[in-house]
Amino acid sequence: MDSINEDVWIIILRFLPMSDQLSLVQVNESIASYVKYQWNHLKGVTLTREDMEFLDRNEKLKQECLGGWSRSVERLNLRSASRDLLRKWTEYSFPQLRSLDCHMDYNLEEADEETLLLTELFPLLTSLTLNSSTTGRYLWRWSDLKELNLIWCEYLNPDTFEQIFGSLKLTKLTLLYYGYNVNLGEKVLAITRCSTLEELILDDHHLLGGFLTRLMDLPHFSRLAFYTRDYYEFLLSSVARYKPLKVRSLLFNDSFWSSERVAESIQDMTNLRRLVLQEDDIDSQQLHAICRKLPQLEELHLLQMREIPSSTHLWNSIGICPSLRILNLSSTKLTCQTLDLSHSPLSKVLICRRSPLTLHLHNTGLVPEEILPAMDCLNLNISFEPIHLNIWSSRFVEIEFIPESAK
Repeated sequence: MDSINEDVWIIILRFLPMSDQLSLVQVNESIASYVKYQWNHLKGVTLTREDMEFLDRNEKLKQECLGGWSRSVERLNLRSASRDLLRKWTEYSFPQLRSLDCHMDYNLEEADEETLLLTELFPLLTSLTLNSSTTGRYLWRWSDLKELNLIWCEYLNPDTFEQIFGSLKLTKLTLLYYGYNVNLGEKVLAITRCSTLEELILDDHHLLGGFLTRLMDLPHFSRLAFYTRDYYEFLLSSVARYKPLKVRSLLFNDSFWSSERVAESIQDMTNLRRLVLQEDDIDSQQLHAICRKLPQLEELHLLQMREIPSSTHLWNSIGICPSLRILNLSSTKLTCQTLDLSHSPLSKVLICRRSPLTLHLHNTGLVPEEILPAMDCLNLNISFEPIHLNIWSSRFVEIEFIPESAK
């Protein structure tokens, strides 16, 4: 290891977890100097429970490690923490820290004191992801907070919502139990007091009642994503009844399920620009009916589909989408017959188009060297590059809106 020069060490250290860095700093003085240099310039730090306990047992090393990066770190991920470990950090300040992802131990008796301690240690946060026993008390002390993600906070008390959402100027909020039997009741409506809110992620059953319509009335609100098991049909129909023309994008991840009710709701959203189905089902008649009613549709993504409409039905549906620019069939297994110009309506569809169509075929089983020469034709671009989507969970629906402030 002595033969590795300083520049190479710095590059290597960027990719090593903190546990490895804590081991290397003890090898010899030369390597320790590289590690300590790295600590003095860190912007992002991830600590496991084992890392934190190791530092707690080694005071000198803790002073060198935390003392090194506490002044520069901007993003901190604590994968498993406790109040006992964190209250020993009060001698350090974190003037640049803006993002905290923290999983606290179960501790119902001292949960709010934990939250208070976090606000004192890291007072300047703009983004917080928290998994703890918090009731919500003291969350409002982070006055600069813009993004708040509360994951599996089973003891969250809706009585705190008025103060949280009446005080904080959030742009993004996540409240997720992944379908767990937690009911926040009518007090969840307090979220709509946050007039700055742009994005919300939560479980579908919290959206019942008048909550959904009040969300859509917020001036900057542009994205709703909900984990769903039971209420997706009702929620999509509610959007279609209340403000169908605000919807510009829909993404279904294992949640469309060839639902006639959802297909009918989508047909009312005539300003829709993007439709995504990931690991899902849609039958030929539904796809054709949807395409016929959406003159503004620019992107259609059918990804990792369990079953795709036949070549003839697919291309006939594309033929009635005059504004379509992107057809993404990535991760859906295809055969060459799907793209056979001589035995499908594809050739006619392409000739009649006013603008080119880009067809994405990443991870479809098709070979670029075979497909590209055979598909060299007017109004068609072929791409084998992936389009990356934010698939954050199983069984969810994402709706993007045109905000009132953009009109």
